[in-house]
Amino acid sequence: MEGQDALDMSDASPTSSWEDGAVEHFDVASFGGEGYVVDDEEMSDVELGTGSPAGPSEASTQPPPPLRRRLAPVESSDVPEEVVRAVDAVIMGGGVERLREMVSEEDGEVTHFIVDVLMITMGGVDGLDEGAGDGTSPSTEPSIMSSSRAAAIAVELMPYLPCGTEPSPRTRMACGLLATLSACTRNRTMCSASGLLAILLDSAEKLFVKMGQSRDWDGTPLVQCIQVLGGHSVSVKDLHSWLLLVKKALGTRWATPLTLALEKAVGCNEAKGPAVTFEFDGERSGLLAPGDSRWPFSNGFGFATWIYVESFSDSPNTAASTSGRSSPWAVAAAAFIHAGEGANDMPRLFSFLTADNDGVEAYFQGKFLVVESGTGKGKKAPLHFTYEFKPQCWYFIGLECTSKQGLLGMVESELRLYVDDKLHESCPFEFPRVLKPLAFCCIGTNPPPTITGLQRQCPLFAEMGPIYIFMEPIGPERMARLASRGGDALPSFSSGAGLPWKASCDHIREMSEDSYTLDIEIGGSLHLLYHPSLLNGRFCPDASPSGSTGTHRRPAEVIGMVHISCRVRPAESLWALACGGPMALLPLTVSNIEMDNLEPILGDVSLSLATSSLSVPIFRIISLAIQHPGNKQELCRTNGPELLSQVLQYLLETLSKLESGKKEILRDEELVAAIVSLCQSQINDPGLKAQLFSTLLLDLKMWSSCNYVLQKKLLSSLADMVFAESACMYDANALQMLLDGCRRCYWVTREGDSIDTFTLTGTERPLGKVNALVDELLVVIELLIGSASSTMASDDVRRLVGFVVDCPQPNQVTGFDTGSLAQHYMPLARKQRLSSKFG
Repeated sequence: MEGQDALDMSDASPTSSWEDGAVEHFDVASFGGEGYVVDDEEMSDVELGTGSPAGPSEASTQPPPPLRRRLAPVESSDVPEEVVRAVDAVIMGGGVERLREMVSEEDGEVTHFIVDVLMITMGGVDGLDEGAGDGTSPSTEPSIMSSSRAAAIAVELMPYLPCGTEPSPRTRMACGLLATLSACTRNRTMCSASGLLAILLDSAEKLFVKMGQSRDWDGTPLVQCIQVLGGHSVSVKDLHSWLLLVKKALGTRWATPLTLALEKAVGCNEAKGPAVTFEFDGERSGLLAPGDSRWPFSNGFGFATWIYVESFSDSPNTAASTSGRSSPWAVAAAAFIHAGEGANDMPRLFSFLTADNDGVEAYFQGKFLVVESGTGKGKKAPLHFTYEFKPQCWYFIGLECTSKQGLLGMVESELRLYVDDKLHESCPFEFPRVLKPLAFCCIGTNPPPTITGLQRQCPLFAEMGPIYIFMEPIGPERMARLASRGGDALPSFSSGAGLPWKASCDHIREMSEDSYTLDIEIGGSLHLLYHPSLLNGRFCPDASPSGSTGTHRRPAEVIGMVHISCRVRPAESLWALACGGPMALLPLTVSNIEMDNLEPILGDVSLSLATSSLSVPIFRIISLAIQHPGNKQELCRTNGPELLSQVLQYLLETLSKLESGKKEILRDEELVAAIVSLCQSQINDPGLKAQLFSTLLLDLKMWSSCNYVLQKKLLSSLADMVFAESACMYDANALQMLLDGCRRCYWVTREGDSIDTFTLTGTERPLGKVNALVDELLVVIELLIGSASSTMASDDVRRLVGFVVDCPQPNQVTGFDTGSLAQHYMPLARKQRLSSKFG
């Protein structure tokens, strides 16, 4: 533990004053200020532990703890030295038992002091009270924590802290930890490396499942801590513990919040970034690439990377005050005026400069990107883009400058900005004519002024993925393909590059082939390529074709301290969790099974209610997870559409039996929206998408057992999707399936292969509601026919006419204008027959 803590301390700054082992030198004056407000009329009782020997003991003779007004730690000279020594001893490797004894003595003042010392030792809680107390909306500059060991101790101690009148010590500790984790990626990386997620899950199990005294405590900040840290990185073991905790929490009010936290972790913005990134701390870190004997950008240049900016230099209200009523150009200009031309707080993206400071630089002014060209004699020509970037969001940023000779001999230059996979802006740009060699190529910050003669330091506080620097523009199409490929790919320009034959399915093989082709196309234009997974010590080797083959060795040197963040995304852990990948979540939606055939059946009512409430977030998790190629392959390998259909049918029947005309268990729009999202998730696989539509959305017999509102919501959702998903619905044979479903489910006069007008619970369906559903269904059918191409007109008309002729319920289809549709589509069908006859 001592070695681990020492590692944490070496990775962060500043170092806490009592972590150097010399307790007698601790400066208690650093705690000054007003932290406690004791009001004799507002003394609170600490919630007492029952059934847990380790919980706070019941001691009626002790005075209740004082009421704390603030969440943030105090600055008071009254901190007892005993508390400081005890916390310091635990951080240095001692057991946490002494702190448990101190918090169990029911001395609220000492308990609050322990929380204060742990929060200050941990660090990263700046602006806790200003951030609305939840740590998720910081209003101050993010700060890097000092010790992940202190965070682990705080979480381990959390179940034993009292939770009386809020803000209680337990709530303050949870909110402080949430603020630290939300502050910046570096904090999450340190805590993830120290195994904090496992400790969080263990403490949550003690609080939500085992300890009876915590039933009234609002554990939302603790669940948010699990969500934030899990969204950064979650191992397979931790994910398994997470799901076991959800299972154990069934029957409590925390099963659904824990599942929703997993859903948010899978779909969070941080999970969209590269798995390995550079970490620039915003103080003195960056990459310094070697110079060149010539100016390599005579034909323009290109730059591409993935970036997650922790904070920008502007005040929170600078851009917001103008963006609501002004054009993007006015907002960008306002940010430039606010920052000032000579300001020192412009985070630097890159600098390509000669010894005379001629060249190109890119930096942020406020939340806007500025590219500046230096044309000699100190002349600068900045170009301000209008795209407003948001902090703590992943972006793919691409810049390229084209330079071509005009008709009159003038050089015409254009600068393009790509955000994600789209060309956002293209503007004329004064690209400098540089004759001197490239002296400085810097990423993230400028080199020290003593080296370059520059008068300002512009550090970048951000995460960055692979960095591509091109000697010429590569064009919008290749830039979009590079963005779509993602930041995980490490190009290999040797004879073994790509290896498409190792792909385990068609989609992965196509991705591998496209990646291999892209590497060949951009290899000749690539000047430098720095990938974070290659960083070794103080140098990062060049992975471009000339660098990887050894023709030119141009490693980048680390300026200051550059850390590497490695993460395991939740979707990847779901793939490795079990056979079937995300399909392993489906048992959480089933309350009981038939042991003979393993078919899901209705179990205990309370358990069925609990499992049914988890179904919506689990369907949404699956829809997010199967966008990962491995998870999609597992879905297909385990006959996922059929399995999902069986579970959905069980769920709908369960809801019908449990509701019985009473209050609905799930909100209709949430369930239908989750199924729609699941069906629409497969953009690159039309076959699987059509199969999901036919098994989950178009089977009306499965949905007919639900309440009227749920069925109406389904049909209205289908109507909304007709034009956007017309090709998929055609592949799924939607028209015929809906016509057959109408005959089986919505006829008043019973047919042989139809269900009656009674639900499974025996409650009769009102005729008016049945007819209303028929009207909604016929709207969908009419839209389907209207969106069909002329080549399908004859088949659609034939099906429709057959449906109307065989219909024994003439009064139920009066709202459907069959004659007008037939009159409109008969000429198209006749034209198709003539073209097929003479073509």
